[in-house]
Amino acid sequence: MRKYGVLAVLLIFITTLFTVTSCEQSTSTTFEESFQDVKQVTPIAGAQDTKMDLQLGDQNDSFFTVTLNDGSTKEGWCIEWNENASFGVNEGTKLYSTKGHEDWKELNYFMGIKDDLRANDPELTYREIQVVIWSLIDKPEFDVDKIGEYENISERIYKDGAPLFDVQKVKDIVNQVNTHFSTSKSKVSDYNGVYLIENNGQTIMVGEETAWAYGGLEDNTNNEDDTKCFTDIDNLTSNKWGWTNGPLAEGEYEFDIYAGAGQCDLSKGALVGKLIINYSAGIATVTYKMTETSDFTGKLYTLLETHLHIGEDPELLPKNGSKLTAAPGDFGNVDEDHDNITEFTYTVEDLSGKIWIAAHSVVSGFDPAAD
Repeated sequence: MRKYGVLAVLLIFITTLFTVTSCEQSTSTTFEESFQDVKQVTPIAGAQDTKMDLQLGDQNDSFFTVTLNDGSTKEGWCIEWNENASFGVNEGTKLYSTKGHEDWKELNYFMGIKDDLRANDPELTYREIQVVIWSLIDKPEFDVDKIGEYENISERIYKDGAPLFDVQKVKDIVNQVNTHFSTSKSKVSDYNGVYLIENNGQTIMVGEETAWAYGGLEDNTNNEDDTKCFTDIDNLTSNKWGWTNGPLAEGEYEFDIYAGAGQCDLSKGALVGKLIINYSAGIATVTYKMTETSDFTGKLYTLLETHLHIGEDPELLPKNGSKLTAAPGDFGNVDEDHDNITEFTYTVEDLSGKIWIAAHSVVSGFDPAAD
C-alpha cells in the first residue's frame, strides 16, 4: 500500500460548516500548519469517504464519542488542542492509520496501555488521558507546565486559571512512556496504531477497539450462568467497562464478543465474534473466533491482542493486592502479539468446580490486509 505524509494527503479543513465549539476556541491554524513537520500515516482502504457523528464524551470515558458507519460508538480524542471540533454528522471523512510509523510510536504505545492504567487507577480520568495525548504529540507543540499560557485550551481541561486534571499523573505517565522507549528494545512495528480522522474540523483520533465476551442469560441455556458488568462488582473500583461470566459448570458455551460497548451498553457496541468454551475434565478450551464482517474492509474483524481470565468460583477476576482488577494485563493468559488473525485458542488445565471467565481482546475492523 502506498504511504503518504500527512501534508500530502490531508486537505485544509472547512471551518464553520457545522456548529463548532472547540478544543475549545477557534484559531485559523490549518492541519498542515499545526503539524509543521511531515508525519507519516497510511490511508485506510474502504474508509476514505465515510461518515462520522462527533459528540462530547460521556460517562467520563473519553473526550469525544465517535460513531462511524458501522453504528458502534468509539472513544474519541482531541489531536489538536488549538483547533475547532465539528460536532454532529460529518460526511466524507477519511481515516488514516499511524501503525508502523516512527513519529507516532509514543502515542501508539500509550494507547495500548491506557486501559490497564485506567483499570489500575480508578481516579485516572479522561482529562489526564487527553493531556497525555497532547503531551506525546509534538505538533502542535504542547507543554503541560505552560498550559496557563495557552488561549485555546478546552474549559473541560483548564478553567479559571486552574487545571481540572492531576498534573503530576500526567507527568508520571509521560515519563513512563519515555522510559519505556529509552530502555526497551522493541520495534515500532510491535505497537498497534491509532486512527486519525480527517473531517470538517480538528483531527479526531480513535484507537483500536477493545472488546469483551458477553454471556448474558438470554443467550445461554444454562440457567446458572450470569454476566456481571465491572461497574456492578463489589471490591472492584474501576471506570473500565467489560464483563466477567459465570459461574460455569462443565459444559459447552458460546458467548458473543462485543467491541466498543462502553459502560456495558450493547447498543453502543458492534458484534465482532464469538467466544467458544468447552469445559470438561478440569480442562477449559477457550476460542476467540471473529465471525462478523467490517463495513470498512468487507472482511472479518481481526484480533490484535487477547487476554483471558479463568478463575475457580468465586474468583470473578484476578487480584492486584487486596482488590480485584479488570486490567487485562493482569489476566493469567495473555497474548499481545496477534497479527490480524481471526481465531485463537487458549487451553487452561487443572481446574475444578465452576469457573468464571473474563475474555478481553483488541480487535481491528480497518486493516485492509486482513483475510
